[in-house]
Amino acid sequence: MKKVISLFVVLAFFAMPSRAQSALSVPYGSFEQWDTQSGYNVSFFGTSLPIFGSYFTPTGWYYPAYPVNETFSFFGMTVSVNTSIPMILTEESTVGVPSGSKAAKLESFMLEDIIEATAYTLMSPSIDTILTQTVFPSILCNGTVNLENFLPIISTLVSNMDSVASLLNQLDTVDVNHLITGGMALGSFVPSRLTGSYKYTAAGSGDNAGVVLLGTRYNTSTHKRDVVGGGVNIGLTNASGYTPFTVSYQSLHELMPTFAEQSADSLIILILSSASTTMQQGSTLYIDNLVLWDDSSVGPDTCSSIEGLTATPDNHEAQLNWSTSGIVSGYEMEYGVAGFVHGTGISVSLTNNTYELTGLDANTSYDVYVRTVCNDSIYGDWSSLQFTTLSDTCARVMNLEISSIVFDAPPQYVMTWWSDSEPDHWEVAYGVQGTDLEQGTIVTTSELHFDIYELEETGVLAPNTSYYFGVRSVCENDVYGDWEFVEYLTSCAQVGAIVVWDDSVTINSANLLEGYRVTWTDTNNTRWYVSVGEPSNPIPDHWNPGEYVDEPIWHLPNLQPNKQYYVEVVPFCGEENEGEMKWVIFTTPTLGIQQAEELNLFVTPNPAYGSCQVSIASGEPAELKLYSLDGRLLQTLHTMGDSIVLQLPSQGLFLLQATTPSGTTCRRVISK
Repeated sequence: MKKVISLFVVLAFFAMPSRAQSALSVPYGSFEQWDTQSGYNVSFFGTSLPIFGSYFTPTGWYYPAYPVNETFSFFGMTVSVNTSIPMILTEESTVGVPSGSKAAKLESFMLEDIIEATAYTLMSPSIDTILTQTVFPSILCNGTVNLENFLPIISTLVSNMDSVASLLNQLDTVDVNHLITGGMALGSFVPSRLTGSYKYTAAGSGDNAGVVLLGTRYNTSTHKRDVVGGGVNIGLTNASGYTPFTVSYQSLHELMPTFAEQSADSLIILILSSASTTMQQGSTLYIDNLVLWDDSSVGPDTCSSIEGLTATPDNHEAQLNWSTSGIVSGYEMEYGVAGFVHGTGISVSLTNNTYELTGLDANTSYDVYVRTVCNDSIYGDWSSLQFTTLSDTCARVMNLEISSIVFDAPPQYVMTWWSDSEPDHWEVAYGVQGTDLEQGTIVTTSELHFDIYELEETGVLAPNTSYYFGVRSVCENDVYGDWEFVEYLTSCAQVGAIVVWDDSVTINSANLLEGYRVTWTDTNNTRWYVSVGEPSNPIPDHWNPGEYVDEPIWHLPNLQPNKQYYVEVVPFCGEENEGEMKWVIFTTPTLGIQQAEELNLFVTPNPAYGSCQVSIASGEPAELKLYSLDGRLLQTLHTMGDSIVLQLPSQGLFLLQATTPSGTTCRRVISK
């Protein structure tokens, strides 16, 4: 964030020309109207955990907010937070204000000043480090700031900038529509400077506040807005009483003749409670009475006409905006259903050049008339506009994402979303990436989540395949919201049967068993990670290392006798895409296999066909135990030295262990 603010330091202060002056009131620039913004809580099992409380913002000014979509543990419960944290500490001030009865108070802060203490303690490990360790200025903007795009793009500009000229070249190539949009409509008004009053208390040495102007113009070729001018005053230093300040505006052409001369049709005003490279927590800025000036002559007895009257309609509302090129005391408005007789509509008296019409009918055309008021006897000409409200629609879902709710194997993925409205239900669509929506599957749900892992577990989704998942709201009367989509790559297919082979096992000089190998069936994948460990001692330091293999066979490291082990196999089918782990448990035999020939344990025939004769040449009594390869005891027989018939349970490879007074011996038995 400190890099961001340093961007504005390099803009030069501009000399203020001495010409006749006209003024344009900044919308809500006197900060007389304020709105209460709701706090955010999460609830579960009757318990409510506040994340942040309600706060105040000046009407008509935008405050940046940082999206947080995190899951954390609270008293053993999993809690999801899906909100936008306000990046602002502001409130109205009524003490000694220079104009009207209120001013805006902004304070630089850290994230812990915004979030409730308990929630911050639980959430801070999951939140970006830059948010938890950085001091932020409160930012007010009469446009819209995209904070996620604002930080990295401005940082890139700063890192490649060594002069005002290079800054302007960078701005000329940046799509500012990803940073800041909207602002104050200028029409034909040509801004020269912004004036106002402030007082400031810095929390530490070297801190100061700032006001930034960005002039933009709509580009009819690219259908985006270009930066065409600007200004900055970051010299709002300590002042115990309200002090006048000025921010001069100059076009980029005046700064650099290589830029084409273009007038701004919209002006963005940014107010920052801290604007130096050494921001301090708790620096406080008070600001009031913002006025924009045009240093060009205007006749003394004229009342400026309305310019740039626009309407942004919704279903039952419409936002009106306009501008003037001179000083006015107010505005008169009249509106009604299209075709009404002028003078018979609904009349409104205004002091600001913006107004929201409410209570309108959907899909209906309206006429609006607006004129300026300079005094009791001087009015501007009426300016008219017709617009049509939108048809009733459903709100688009927000914060659509896929995340894991289980962090061990196998992970369980769930799609979640949020909605400002309360639709009747939602529709969820999914299909293979690249196919049309009509070829996919559509299901309905009344929950704000959809369990993707259930589709994987039941085999509905193919392994290692990219799918699209979409969600839209469904409201009453079959009114639908727009689809929102995310992409999802399924995991690799799980491996098939795992077999541990001991037909090549020998005992080395360290009395360890070597020669074990493991194989598995898998026709879907071509790479695996295999490792072996002891279930009785699962601490990672006690595990033997694994390795990646490109064939479905792995030779195990030396193992201890009479131990239980298990082998894990994890399939890999692409970069950062792994499947579900599968494992098999087996037990190594006791030492004594080297005595087999000395004690003359005989098994005939071997290979056998269902049964065989077992005898010991010494004629000693013996206990015989038959084991499977995974260490399971299958049979126990006793002999007094005579030959005995051993019935084999099935085809396969077995381990026969004989214990006599002279020792223990083992032999492999093959049944066909």
